[in-house]
Amino acid sequence: MNLHRSGEDYLEAILILQQKNGYVRSLDIAQFMNVSKPSVSNAIQLLREGGFQTMDKAKFITLTEPGHEVATHIYERHCMLRDGLISLGVDPETAEQDACRIEHDISRETFDKLKELFFRLGQRDAAEPESR
Repeated sequence: MNLHRSGEDYLEAILILQQKNGYVRSLDIAQFMNVSKPSVSNAIQLLREGGFQTMDKAKFITLTEPGHEVATHIYERHCMLRDGLISLGVDPETAEQDACRIEHDISRETFDKLKELFFRLGQRDAAEPESR
């Protein structure tokens, strides 16, 4: 299944909420992403059909191995881009918003080069995911 930007955003949200709360429900995702519960239900169904997440009988959502891999990859990009932009003097709120847009479209080659640059500039832990 090819993931679109919104699917990647949902996977990233699940990962962040799992790390923060230890569990994830559809309502948690809706509140975190500021979207409607029907939007979450639709996205969760598509992600389940694509093999990216499962939901147990108690309605707790868990990332599958492929889902976790994609979510971790996107979140690493997000954190590195956000922290790197902040280190360049970009306002943190703007850096957060820009990182959300860039993380989906940047090539692997460009990301790797930016990661090297930020590392050299002293942002050694910029690529390490952390809580938002």
